[in-house]
Amino acid sequence: MTLTRPIVIGLDGTVLTQQEVQWLPELQPYGVILFSRNIDTPNQVRALTAQVREHLGEDTAILIDQEGGRVQRLKSPHWPALPSALSIGKLWRRHQFHGLEAANLLGQIIGDQLADLGITHTCSPVVDLFDPAADPVIGDRAFGETPAEVVPLATAFLDGLSRTGVMGILKHVPGMGRVTKDTHYGLATIDTPVEVLEQTDWVPFRAISGTRWMMTAHVVLSAWDDQPVTTSTASINAIREHFNDPMIISDCLTMAAIEGSIEARIENTLNAGVDLALFSNGSNEERHRAVLAAGEPRMVRESLESLQPLSSEARTHQIAKLQARMGTQTKTADPTWDRPS
Repeated sequence: MTLTRPIVIGLDGTVLTQQEVQWLPELQPYGVILFSRNIDTPNQVRALTAQVREHLGEDTAILIDQEGGRVQRLKSPHWPALPSALSIGKLWRRHQFHGLEAANLLGQIIGDQLADLGITHTCSPVVDLFDPAADPVIGDRAFGETPAEVVPLATAFLDGLSRTGVMGILKHVPGMGRVTKDTHYGLATIDTPVEVLEQTDWVPFRAISGTRWMMTAHVVLSAWDDQPVTTSTASINAIREHFNDPMIISDCLTMAAIEGSIEARIENTLNAGVDLALFSNGSNEERHRAVLAAGEPRMVRESLESLQPLSSEARTHQIAKLQARMGTQTKTADPTWDRPS
């Protein structure tokens, strides 16, 4: 049993730096998260995840944002462009079986990509509701405008993902589809009454099974508190009460919606009751400070499923099947969208 600090931390590049080789095993974060700066070729990523496990242990959680559509860290030419959640939702509205099949295939394909590379968790699916009047930070990352669309499609996605042993993380509890500001750049407030949210935004987080992991939204839910959900004890307690006591990981604490020093951001998040702080970016010195701020090692990692990538024949078949089902709706990842999400 390895005790770890309750934080997931970003890495500098495509291999561990000498500084990371020194402080990662010394400080023992719970896990790491990969971004496009950490990704070149499949063999390089496999070598990086193996290097991480060499220094942090075989049970280390290795996360990535791999949703499809705009948010894909694994991109062409080594990995195929995948459809957005909303394009699958549009297919579902025309033909429910075909939409469910596409969502399940997307989960299998993303799971296969990650299992093949030694990555254990994807920060997806997004189960926020699409609101055409809101800021586009969610937009086509959502499966649809209603729980009736989101719940079956996200469930099908997680079922496909589970076949490979990769764990999904629901985004962004308690729902940020209504925001009028991108939380990468500032704090957003949702004033919608609880009675409305219980019948809409909260339904997916209550109804979807297949993972107990949820990522916070950096929003103020005024019905709960005047502080961001991520750093609000009242809000985190409410999430545990309303959503069956999930495993809660923060959205990235380098986003502008969260204020304060590195140490304050980490400490306020963990003191609020979040299980794992997420700190993705910054210099080596800043990331080192973030892990130190998480306090002494005290958290045991959850057991991981055995990663089970598809065979090469199955991989080719599933990708072709999804592309055929989606037709021209498969979209290339946005190269500018490489930020915490």
